Amino acid sequence: MHRISIPSRLWYENREWEVTLPERWDVHNLNPPGFEKPALSPRQIQEKIEHPVAGPALEDLARGKKRAVIVFDDMTRPTPVKEVAPHVVAALHRAGLKKDQIRFLWGLGAHGAYDMINARKKLGEEIVEHYAVYNHDPFQNTVRVGRTPTGVELWFNREFLSCDLKIAVGCITPHVHVGFGGGAKLILPGVAGLETICQFHNQLFRDQSRIGLGNFENNIMRAECDAAGDAVGLDFKVDCLVNRRGEITSLYAGPFKATHAAGAEEGREHYGIPPSSGYDLVVCNAYAKANESAIALFFSTFSSPMLSAAFAFGLYVAGHFSADLAHFESVVDSRAIAWIAKGLYYLLPNLAPFDVKAAVVHGQAVPAGYLVLTTGYGLLYSAALVALAMLVFSRRDFK
Repeated sequence: MHRISIPSRLWYENREWEVTLPERWDVHNLNPPGFEKPALSPRQIQEKIEHPVAGPALEDLARGKKRAVIVFDDMTRPTPVKEVAPHVVAALHRAGLKKDQIRFLWGLGAHGAYDMINARKKLGEEIVEHYAVYNHDPFQNTVRVGRTPTGVELWFNREFLSCDLKIAVGCITPHVHVGFGGGAKLILPGVAGLETICQFHNQLFRDQSRIGLGNFENNIMRAECDAAGDAVGLDFKVDCLVNRRGEITSLYAGPFKATHAAGAEEGREHYGIPPSSGYDLVVCNAYAKANESAIALFFSTFSSPMLSAAFAFGLYVAGHFSADLAHFESVVDSRAIAWIAKGLYYLLPNLAPFDVKAAVVHGQAVPAGYLVLTTGYGLLYSAALVALAMLVFSRRDFK
């Protein structure tokens, strides 16, 4: 048997899973070279933050400032912010800022809000205990600051804009739209209002030749991010590259355009593999959530990669509106259609109960019983999909 070790569940066990494949298969394990690079030491991280790639040091930028905000990416990104944050706040304190003058802000875009358990994983216990940590809410408390040159309306988090020193900490990884993450993408869409986020993503349809994975030079969506960074006055950025264990292997600090240019250039080699084709089966790993993995795995057993992605996305969207199917008889006269809708209600995943961001944002407690039942439902549904995927996969012939 071929045994392939893959990283999994970065923010949980962060351990390697072993995938076994038949010995008769011709198996290639295509790992990017950066995945095995050693991690920077705390001292090396500190040195890189204190000596930016361009522009003044953070300590110099912070002198005389009254309010500092540190935007950081969410749990869908591997950035170990807890390795960076202590050095950032140390520079701010040396410049004279007190703890109550510094706040941390999740750059969520339109992603769901997080609780303090996740904040401790991302930021570390010390930061969470001594500094204010906020979730960005794209639906309210945003302020208009203008437009980008292409006309995208720019609305951003009010708390973020109220600070006279704006810092962001994130990572540079390949991104299907902007080429590579990092830079001012943590601002747009990270702390943008919902309308701005929608207009930003509509840029995808302007010129398909100027977006794409690894294509960051002359990228139209990257240009929107840069325009947003300029509009809000992003003062200092920390961009990290990581290995397969989510450890920082390279770090660039300073003006956001300079850090992104340097990091993305390294990212081409760090994350890149030679073009490959002709495989009957491709197994990709992207630290997916358990429920997303189960859905995608099931569809991939009997469809093409594009169809699998389309089916998985469609099921995800339908799952958020499946509750409407339960009462479909109130809007249609056909008894048959009502019964079909009821059947789909029980067949499709009901994802709406998993959305508790409104309660989290407004400080409302989520009952323990609710969490237990919802988690149990998710595990059972995922297990059923994996079982179906195994059944379908076992009947396929790869000889």
